[in-house]
Amino acid sequence: MNPEPVSPPSLLRVNRLLAHMRAGELEHLYSLGNFASPRYVDYICASGHFQSLWFDLEHFDIPTHELAVLNLVARAYPVTTIARFKAADYQTVMRIMETGVGGIMCAMVESAAEAEQIVRWAKFRNPTPGPGEVTGLRGWNGGGPDARYGMVPATDYVRHQNTEIAILCQIETPEALARLNEIAAVPGVDGLFFGPGDYAHRIGHLGKITHPEVLQAMQLVAAACKRNGKFLGTIGIGREHYLKVKEIGARLICPGGDLRVMNHGLRELVKSFSDV
Repeated sequence: MNPEPVSPPSLLRVNRLLAHMRAGELEHLYSLGNFASPRYVDYICASGHFQSLWFDLEHFDIPTHELAVLNLVARAYPVTTIARFKAADYQTVMRIMETGVGGIMCAMVESAAEAEQIVRWAKFRNPTPGPGEVTGLRGWNGGGPDARYGMVPATDYVRHQNTEIAILCQIETPEALARLNEIAAVPGVDGLFFGPGDYAHRIGHLGKITHPEVLQAMQLVAAACKRNGKFLGTIGIGREHYLKVKEIGARLICPGGDLRVMNHGLRELVKSFSDV
């Protein structure tokens, strides 16, 4: 007797990060830049402590072909990947999305016009959009890792990219804060990620991410997110700061990443012989 044919698993998967955010749940984000490598990604994913990974392309040189490999490693786990970069041109946005990331975090967004342009670059034109689906003018290519190398039907691929890839705009400057509600209201933007380090730097409180003025700005971002149905992301460094940003309303929280872990680990290692 011949066995029943087995249907292949779905090549396009639900974006877990967006599903968690839409359900009002909490998710922890681990950042990688200095030490982003396939083995490091495998190690962090296998730990089971983080639901999403943040690849920092703004401050570190991670070529798109390397980013694709990092995404392929993460794909073996129930983990969502986000690439952070300055979305200043169409080709950068398009190529990064084609590596198979689950979301893009766009640095230094300071106006609704900038956010709208990012959405146009990131979304395909779908002739038959579904309810709530935001469309754009992204150039067509169905042969990359994001489309599973042409194995996904075009209509399914377009719908998935338009509805299951997260777009986050970073609020990091007083200029962005002044236009906060306009940015938060842009259709297609899923969440705002408040950058306390850059914001503190800009207002003259370098390194003071817990300064009252910085926390007050985050509260304004949280309120704008709530009004516009978006989620709030930020960093939460140390237990006290983590609990504070969670209280303010952050649902996507980054407690640190590769460099913080390396520094903590090194200090712990040195304790073995520091008194010799």
